[in-house]
Amino acid sequence: MLERTVVLRRTDDHVRAPLDEWLVMMDIDAGKYYLLDGVAAFVWERLAAPTAVSDLVAALCSRYDITAARCEADVLPFLTQLHEKGLVQQA
Repeated sequence: MLERTVVLRRTDDHVRAPLDEWLVMMDIDAGKYYLLDGVAAFVWERLAAPTAVSDLVAALCSRYDITAARCEADVLPFLTQLHEKGLVQQA
């Protein structure tokens, strides 16, 4: 699992388009698509530039009513999944 000190940025190898409050992404090479809800789409947009996980957690906490500990517990597994799928990389 990724740690809170790591700096991540998204990869731009995927076709993406907004769909209401969702974000649809497609990995053409792998033939897979992903549907991100509003919170995940917010995370994706923040990762357009290199961002420390701790800064991302702070941004989520200021936007949503959530504690830093709970946010980190929720976002680290999600970021790890994105990393394993090649959607984000360490900056």
